[in-house]
Amino acid sequence: MNKTDTYHRIFRILIFFFFTLQNPLVAQISINSVNTGLGGGGTAYITGFEALFVNPANLYIQDKNYSLQISLLQGGYYFDSLLPITGYNDRFNRYRDAINHYDPDSNAFLLNDNSRNQVLERSFNETRLNGEFSTITDFYWLGIKWIRPERSYALSFRTRMASRYKMGRGFFTSLPNERNGNFLLDQSLRQRYEVLHEFSFGFAESFTFLNGLDPKLSEFIIGAAPKIVLAGSHIDASYTNRYEFNDANNMWNQNLGYRQTSSGMVSYRAEEKIVEPALQPIQATYSLTDLLQPSGIGAGLDIGITYLITFGDDLSMFRRQNEPTEKSLRLSFSVTDLGAVYHYKNPLTIESGTVEIDSSRIAPPADILYFGAPNEHLSFLNGLHDFQSLTQNITSQKRSYDTLLPLAVNTGGLLHYKRFKLMGDISYSIVQSAFRSSGFSSYLGIEVRPFQFLPIRGGTRLAPHLQGFYSLGTGIETNWFDLNASVLLKTRNNSPTSEILGASVVGIKFYL
Repeated sequence: MNKTDTYHRIFRILIFFFFTLQNPLVAQISINSVNTGLGGGGTAYITGFEALFVNPANLYIQDKNYSLQISLLQGGYYFDSLLPITGYNDRFNRYRDAINHYDPDSNAFLLNDNSRNQVLERSFNETRLNGEFSTITDFYWLGIKWIRPERSYALSFRTRMASRYKMGRGFFTSLPNERNGNFLLDQSLRQRYEVLHEFSFGFAESFTFLNGLDPKLSEFIIGAAPKIVLAGSHIDASYTNRYEFNDANNMWNQNLGYRQTSSGMVSYRAEEKIVEPALQPIQATYSLTDLLQPSGIGAGLDIGITYLITFGDDLSMFRRQNEPTEKSLRLSFSVTDLGAVYHYKNPLTIESGTVEIDSSRIAPPADILYFGAPNEHLSFLNGLHDFQSLTQNITSQKRSYDTLLPLAVNTGGLLHYKRFKLMGDISYSIVQSAFRSSGFSSYLGIEVRPFQFLPIRGGTRLAPHLQGFYSLGTGIETNWFDLNASVLLKTRNNSPTSEILGASVVGIKFYL
């Protein structure tokens, strides 16, 4: 194949990938100081130890000359709220409250008509019955990657926590939605919360069988990273309260129900609030440390494959330990979080069953703002008359249960030419969890280097049913260390704002 044919082939693949990317986004693949600046993807981009959790095959690829990479204490966060929070300190304090156990004695944010209208304008359009919001944190305690002639290896210890809640429009207005001639109002709440501690060890190597079939400047790379998982506190609580107007009797048909599974220390508060209200609290307050304590154990696997095509005078695949890859096209595929967790410590299942009644009225909107902190739903729902009526017929049991890890399938492409990188990803979440909603997601990102040591990154996500953002990132990258940081900024009506949705903790890597 001559140079012209190679460039035509690369161009056709890029055009196909660009048009395939026109899908709505659901969640970030990973949160770290580099890929956050690129919009949240990275299936083909990430080559450091973080590739263990995104696409282990990329561990084989070298973007710079080194034998050993070491990283300590890096991570990032994402925090979306129903109302804008002015001031960086106020926003960080609200984020801190959202990841800590809810304090029922804290000052609630009271809603009025103006603030409710602001929530509707900000987070709901005229047709949406509900909206979804999340707080996610990834923290890498340690990451190590080392290069050998035939393989690359890596290990990492990561803690990630997430709170995801879906709220019905009816918490903020009594005006129903019209769907196909039917009037509907949703006043439901779904709260998920998870903490996962993961120890991962993986490798990547050239897939010699396939490479022998295509002896050009291209290479198939495979990678796998099994991991041990310790789960902290877990919550999956679902309160259903939906109304549909019945023309026959001029009444609202109301569908009510509640179900919760939980483990760890969060179950104690649910027992005190719902199962046995007369029960004396085991302890007055709970801390973040209590939430992080293991309550389950499991195992998982991240696997991936990357097809690397080098072009021009790039001979890095033949000089792997002496020359970094600088001119290439990468096409990647990975399956992440294939596994399950067994929850054994203080498991609790609460269920009311489903109730259908005819009602002449709709419950009024909520009086307080919800932020999604662990066990905040208990205090929030206890203020609702309809929920209180459900708790009269609650059944509960303490039986261990298991949950799937947030399984996802990811594809990605990257064009790398010297100081320029263009990347895009498509991800499909198979398992709904606190970390990700089910469905497709897409990401676009770009990196340019005015100087070799100075990367400037940008990216975006577009989603008609989720909050949009654009991202910016930069850093200093030398032969001996990398120092990177990035920020996510909210978009509104397809226009940028200065409201921060997330940021990366400054990530430092050392190279030997």
